Amino acid sequence: MRGATGPTGPKGSTGPTGATGPRGTTGATGPTGPKGATGATGAAGGTSSPELLSAYSTPPQTGTAGGALVFDRNAVVNGTAVSHAQNSASIVIQQTGFYQVSFHGTIGPTSGADFPMTVSMYLEQQGTEVPGTAVQHTFHTTADTSNVAFTQIIQAATVPTTIEVIGQGKNYFYGPVSLVVNRLGNLN
Repeated sequence: MRGATGPTGPKGSTGPTGATGPRGTTGATGPTGPKGATGATGAAGGTSSPELLSAYSTPPQTGTAGGALVFDRNAVVNGTAVSHAQNSASIVIQQTGFYQVSFHGTIGPTSGADFPMTVSMYLEQQGTEVPGTAVQHTFHTTADTSNVAFTQIIQAATVPTTIEVIGQGKNYFYGPVSLVVNRLGNLN
């Protein structure tokens, strides 16, 4: 018969670490994580130059009833959206879009005028009066003069589009006068 098992002896010291085993195979790719937040908008690149034209006439000219005012010079032209031939009444819009048109001038009666005498000015686009541009003054003496002005936004849906400042009245002069046409942007 066998005798009883004796008590466990003290633990021995740990042996040396064995060599690293071979690398295992790569596991399957995990699922795609959630989309991150949209980043901030970067700084804008260079700004584009405005498309505009400024025309004027300095010597006084005699106006005719229903006649277009002549602008004898161009002050500033930038871009190709608006054009004007010097000594012409017609401003031609060459690119569709929205435009701001600003007019300023001095008008007065010429000799031989009958008083009271009313002179009016307005903008025409393709031969049609542009609403909100009519300005007028009633004169009572030949020494009387008046400054007239208007600003309006127009839409050029087809090109070329011609605009002109029209004067109504008898025996009047205009000058100096100026007209600025500034392209604001594209049509929606």
